Amino acid sequence: MNIDKPKNDGYCATVVEIKNIVPLAGCDNVVATTIFGYQAIVGKDTQIGDIGLVFPAETQLSDEFCKFNDLYRHAEFNDNKQKKGYIEDNRRVKAIKFRGHTSNCLFIELESIGFANIDPGYLDVGTSFDILNGYEICKKYEVYHKASSNQPKSMKSRVQSKFLPEHIDTTNFFKNSHLIDPEKEIIVTQKLHGTSVRIGNTIVERKLSIFEKIWRFFGVNIVETEYDYVYGSRKVIKDANDTDKKGFYDFDLWTNEGKKLVGLLPENYIVYAEILGYTPEKKEIQKNYSYAIEPGLAELYVYRIAVINNQGQMHDLTYDQVVEFCRSTGIKVVPEVWRGKMKDFVVNDFIDKNYFNEGMVHCLCLGDQDLVDEGVVIRCDGLTPILLKAKSPKFLEMETKVLDTGTEDLESSQK
Repeated sequence: MNIDKPKNDGYCATVVEIKNIVPLAGCDNVVATTIFGYQAIVGKDTQIGDIGLVFPAETQLSDEFCKFNDLYRHAEFNDNKQKKGYIEDNRRVKAIKFRGHTSNCLFIELESIGFANIDPGYLDVGTSFDILNGYEICKKYEVYHKASSNQPKSMKSRVQSKFLPEHIDTTNFFKNSHLIDPEKEIIVTQKLHGTSVRIGNTIVERKLSIFEKIWRFFGVNIVETEYDYVYGSRKVIKDANDTDKKGFYDFDLWTNEGKKLVGLLPENYIVYAEILGYTPEKKEIQKNYSYAIEPGLAELYVYRIAVINNQGQMHDLTYDQVVEFCRSTGIKVVPEVWRGKMKDFVVNDFIDKNYFNEGMVHCLCLGDQDLVDEGVVIRCDGLTPILLKAKSPKFLEMETKVLDTGTEDLESSQK
């Protein structure tokens, strides 16, 4: 069976086999199991070898999925109106504490996808998806936000997306560690909690004069492109130098920080970085994660640099080349916390930590010393690097609490 790749590998359903069962103190009817480095609380009748689906925390289940499986806490939304579940109306999978025990993913039997008119036997262990047979199963949960009135909807951009591509997927380490050869060298960096920015000195369409357009009409060869600095959030290109869009972007965080690199990037260079700290209005970019930056200021930390030719073909600088480039230009780079062969890496030594308090050299100080860092990114260099993320379970609990308040995620709002 052909199953499409999920839109977001970090927030999808994956077919898994139960590998372990852990008794929970003070709990008679439930036990725990570890899946992809996280913990699910399951019924005591769950057995090693059982096959089912796992959903990470902050995944949003579809309405049809919740109805079919009677998961809604409010029974009137379930197919069986007499049966109450444990999922709230927003259908979020949450990182929670149950009688003092952590639950940061959801495990459910494979038959739960029966409403999609598909035989569960066709799904192999390791298969990931968010849509089956045309039925939505899940997606990433995001706080509802109103679309910005100053966001362009359909205006043609000067820059083609291939010349300022989005950052490659950084997938779950616990799920995809097999992608890296055990003998390969890896570099492990701190996963900073801010908002992503991409900055390029790249090819854009040149604004032609009326005479140039006439000459072109009569077959005269006109140079129609030029190089310019262009900025983008994770999903949206912000072209502040486009005179046709000047009114849309009087000011934005991504452009403001990206402009700090003007004059520093060679042509065809694309920089991917994390912006930390505050907006100009002195609002934290990510709640509770100020990184000891002065209110109203922001700092930029590079985690990737790529070179793109005029056909849109890309290759990456190695991590050490990124560090060398940033050092030579005075740009900050994400902190390295470990390097060595993949086979020698013990991921649990590097999550659920506050790196500043752990004494890690070059790492940043969180505004609140009781918080943990988001986790780490594991990198294996190549023409296109393999990038895997290991997020802290304790961080997931904090993230859930922030989303519970309805705080809008600055990055997710940039559609």
